[in-house]
Amino acid sequence: MLALVMPLAYNAVRNQWKSPMMRLLLIVTLALAGLWGGYWFVGQAAVEKQGVAFLEQLSAQGWTVGYESLETHGFPSRFDTTVTGLDLADPSGEFGWQTPIFQLLALSYQPNKVIAVWPETQSLRLGGKTIMISSEGMRASATVRVSTNPALETATVEVGRVGLQSETGWAASADRALVAMRSASEDGLSYDAYLDTSALVLPLAMREQLDPVAALPAAIQMLKIDAAMAFARPLDSLALSGAAPGLKGLDLKEMRLVWGDLVLSVSGTLTSEAGQPSGKITVKVTGWDRMVSLGVNAGLIHPADEKTWRSVGASFAQGAETVEVPLTIEKGQVWLGMFPIGYLPVF
Repeated sequence: MLALVMPLAYNAVRNQWKSPMMRLLLIVTLALAGLWGGYWFVGQAAVEKQGVAFLEQLSAQGWTVGYESLETHGFPSRFDTTVTGLDLADPSGEFGWQTPIFQLLALSYQPNKVIAVWPETQSLRLGGKTIMISSEGMRASATVRVSTNPALETATVEVGRVGLQSETGWAASADRALVAMRSASEDGLSYDAYLDTSALVLPLAMREQLDPVAALPAAIQMLKIDAAMAFARPLDSLALSGAAPGLKGLDLKEMRLVWGDLVLSVSGTLTSEAGQPSGKITVKVTGWDRMVSLGVNAGLIHPADEKTWRSVGASFAQGAETVEVPLTIEKGQVWLGMFPIGYLPVF
């Protein structure tokens, strides 16, 4: 049967090739393939050149820069850039990053959409101290607006199990983490932001300070933040070379923390003038008496004021485990009614 079909198929193709339309179609196809191949090789050279130029720019600014190789592959549909043996350190030596491999992946027909992939192990230097990072499936994706000065449109970082181990001995971990941002305006000044973590384990020394009698479990079951942020300047390419854009406003839809029988929820809206926040927030706490203890242990509440805080909490709770407290912030100072109770950090 095959011996009969093959000659028939060959004759059909040969007869079609005699058609001027088929010959034209083949010529156009080959021409387009050649143009696309040329585009990819030009793009591949440009991507590699930009990567090397970025590292050279860091070096010119006083950074220590080392890497083994920087190559882009993926013909014909991708620009996949891989850097190996990357070793970066800022001029002060306070910040550094070492990774055996780091990848930036993009479709050749959508170069404004990039995926970053980290290895399972890497190290970060913060404050002159080295932190080893182990992770499962750590990757990020970002989309920038196509323009002469591209601004961030979306960004997402997600990781499975992640662990931090400091050279000073402390360790922290989480079962899962997700951080996402999405542009909420055409001018690049407003963004929706979201954070979600589960099974967050703080360093032992911190847990012992906050909860010396170990009344709470080792892991914080959940920490979520859902907010909208307004910046003073767009998050564009200029923001990478200058000072970070300041935060002008924060609409905190909800920050929710669940740690054992302690549940904390915070919502409200703040604006910033010269870095000093003002606005109103509402704090809702289940297990408010335990929260007061945590505040004292963390140094946020002076021990001499603990009794006052418990009296205020009891008056709001009226015998219930859950208390809801409205707070006013004026130029960084936090007020409970007519009583000042603390300060918020500068935005």
